[in-house]
Amino acid sequence: FIRLNVTHKPFDDPRVRRALALAIAPNRIVRKITRAGEQPASHLVPDGTANYISPAGLDYNPELAKQLLAEAGYPGGKGFPRFDYIFNAAAGGAAKIHENIAIELQQMFHDTLGIEMELRQMEWKVYLGAQSHLDYDLSRSSWIGDYNDPQTFLGMFTSNDGNNRTGWKSTNYDRLILEANEQPDLAVRAEKFRQAETLLVHDEVPIIPLFFYVGINYFDTNKIQGIYQNILDNHPLQSIRKIKPQK
Repeated sequence: FIRLNVTHKPFDDPRVRRALALAIAPNRIVRKITRAGEQPASHLVPDGTANYISPAGLDYNPELAKQLLAEAGYPGGKGFPRFDYIFNAAAGGAAKIHENIAIELQQMFHDTLGIEMELRQMEWKVYLGAQSHLDYDLSRSSWIGDYNDPQTFLGMFTSNDGNNRTGWKSTNYDRLILEANEQPDLAVRAEKFRQAETLLVHDEVPIIPLFFYVGINYFDTNKIQGIYQNILDNHPLQSIRKIKPQK
């Protein structure tokens, strides 16, 4: 997903942030660049997370994107300042993928909105420091859940969470997350989380989801048993064993 620094103008305007989201076609990114079976995303919490179904986010809609940017005072991108997109250096093929995604985003924003984005690749520690100090406009971001619950994704965008790194603060979002975590009824809890995620990916948009990672497990099912697919991709070694050949 992309983090947006809402403390920098013009990204303090939700119409601008929504316009950027609507100008991105995630299916093009997974089809042209990542190409490992990743699923395009319009929401943050991965499908299949326990006791939860995410709300719909913003889908690719270039005409609405142009309309919102014009409403924010930048018709056809006129007067919109140049801005930057930071992404981290990485080993092997990942570095090229990060760069190619950045170039694709740059092209989408130019073609749809008429705005110009500069690319800044950084070493890992410098990149993290820029995020933490809000020294960026847009930033490549990712997250892998620590446990099988929507809280591990949604909780980090509360106002005072150290992983927020967008400058976005919403008392309504904070309240919904708190109420969800105090709620013993799983259905009511899920609805509170859905309302919060709607604010995050549809209404306020301090982040723009792009795609979900995929995991790959390679083994011979005729020789190995005890491996079961699960959203955390956890496979305890004590459960994995060889299949004894039949005599």
